[in-house]
This record gives sequence, C-alpha cells and structure tokens, in this order.
Amino acid sequence: MARTLALALCVLALAGCQLYWLKPNADMSSFTADHQACVKSAGTPMGGEDRVLVNVKVYRTCLRERGWTRETGSSYANPSGYFRGLENEGPVRLSDVPEQVPSRDLPGRSRR
Repeated sequence: MARTLALALCVLALAGCQLYWLKPNADMSSFTADHQACVKSAGTPMGGEDRVLVNVKVYRTCLRERGWTRETGSSYANPSGYFRGLENEGPVRLSDVPEQVPSRDLPGRSRR
C-alpha cells in the first residue's frame, strides 16, 4: 500500500501540472490585454513605480468576467491557447506578463 502511494505521488510530481487560462479564439495579444487590465484593477499602487501589489482573487475574478476559464495543463508543452497568469499575490509590474510555456498541438486536441 505504501509503495503504491509513493508511486502515485511520484507520477503526480513528474506530470508537472500547472493552471492555465483559456478563452475560445484567444491569442497572446488578447490575453496580454486582459491580463494587464486585470492586474491594474486588482492591484494597489506601490509608490510612483510601475508596480502594484496584486490581490490574486480579484485578478482571477476579473479574468473570469472577461470570459476566461482555468484548466490544468502541462508545465512542458500545451496546445496553443493556454496562457499562464498570476498564481501568487505580490508586487508585479503593470507591463509584465508571466512567462509562457511553449505551445504544441497535441493529438486529439483542437487548436484554440
């Protein structure tokens, strides 16, 4: 039993799952625009800089209101249309977008 549990945990760790934002027919430019608008509305300015302290719950609500949904994907490659958003609260630059995972078309998945 312990061996099975250990094996299951190893498989999950190796799978490298992450959460992504998806929206029908969206591309990187539309995600970037919505992401930056939501960072701005969910953020509290930090002095005169281009930085805000983001409330992640407000950020996620903002993206959902703009038609985005979340889905689990790989941390290695995904079909096109999977976009990484903010996962942690903290200071971010208004102009920054989280690093994206390379896309690839997977068998049985349609392009977004």
